[in-house]
Amino acid sequence: MPTALLLRRMPHALLLSLALGPAAAHAAGSYPDRPITLVVPFAAGGGADVVARLLATKLPSQLGGQSVIVDNKPGASGNIGATQVSRAPADGYTFLLTNSTLTINASLDMRGTPDVRKALAPVSLLVIAPVALGVNAAVPAKTVPELIDYVGQNAGKLSYSSCGNGTPQHFTGESIKQAAKLDMVHVPYKGCAPAVNDGLGNQVPILFSTIPNLAPHAESGKLRMLAVASAKRVSFMPDLPAIAETKPFGALDISVWFGVLAPKGLPADVKEKFEAAITATMADPAVQKEFRDRYYEIEKTGAAAMSSQIDKDLDMYGKLAEQSGITLE
Repeated sequence: MPTALLLRRMPHALLLSLALGPAAAHAAGSYPDRPITLVVPFAAGGGADVVARLLATKLPSQLGGQSVIVDNKPGASGNIGATQVSRAPADGYTFLLTNSTLTINASLDMRGTPDVRKALAPVSLLVIAPVALGVNAAVPAKTVPELIDYVGQNAGKLSYSSCGNGTPQHFTGESIKQAAKLDMVHVPYKGCAPAVNDGLGNQVPILFSTIPNLAPHAESGKLRMLAVASAKRVSFMPDLPAIAETKPFGALDISVWFGVLAPKGLPADVKEKFEAAITATMADPAVQKEFRDRYYEIEKTGAAAMSSQIDKDLDMYGKLAEQSGITLE
């Protein structure tokens, strides 16, 4: 039969599916029908990896039992894995689980950072790990005002550590230095673990790190947590003040967030189904307890929350970098 005649006799719906190609077939099929990959752009064992692996064990129950695989792709401050996902097929089988590093890299124009708004699509915010201000147990200060006075009395003699140049911890330290006009030296480390270790040894007595990194040592009495850098206290440590409660730090609100993004162009029905699966998973009281037991706060989830966080970060870190002179080398 001639091709033209065959096409005229085909049902309209079939012609439409042929015209739309694989996308239509995918939309009509049952998603997901194969394993889903969460790309973590950092090495195994870090915060993003911990969040990803916990999420990966819980999501299948919301996805018809389909497995979720964690694939670590570290390098270039998270840009290697992020770029890989930005170039992956937008079919719902490859997602990026990353943290605030993505928006900081974009805010500071780090070479190789994918365009957060044009190359990636927000799927869901997951949890936050508030940045905490800690001190070695030998430091006499037990509150933020006491520490400010102590640093002022020892101008130029004290140092603080961060997990690295241009990290949320670094931005927190510089924000406090500027607001209170303090003279203390920043010591950047290649990761949070060595920074905490030198805090334990009192080589660098003041630390800015996340609660998961500091809490175990605070519980043992080797370090002391004075406050968190988020705008309000965290639910799992209500007695720990927010730095914002002390003048002149009322505007301070810095946390390390963890969230999921997808390649731009993900079909709406697929995004909505995966987003709904994450939302249902994160709403489970047992899952919430597991995250909070690891010192992660759950506030808002979903694509709208992730998009709002990205907008906030790009604005905030851009301004803080300009004010403090922080750059990424």
